[in-house]
Amino acid sequence: MSATLKPHDQVRVIAIRHDRFADQPVFFMRHPQIGDVAVVVEIHQAGHAFEVECSDPASGETLWLDAMYVDELAAFES
Repeated sequence: MSATLKPHDQVRVIAIRHDRFADQPVFFMRHPQIGDVAVVVEIHQAGHAFEVECSDPASGETLWLDAMYVDELAAFES
């Protein structure tokens, strides 16, 4: 994944490092899952990590909002 992602770009979750959400509390509906399509909302660590939000396409309700590493994301091609 290129570090050229910017806010409002759509991404797909392609990996989750070391099952890192397994022991974390859920703040919204659930944790990220491989295959989820989400939107970059903020850039962290100079393009190495991003705050990403995934919403239910039918209701618009936030499913999850988490920091994701650049190697866990791919640009979404519709």
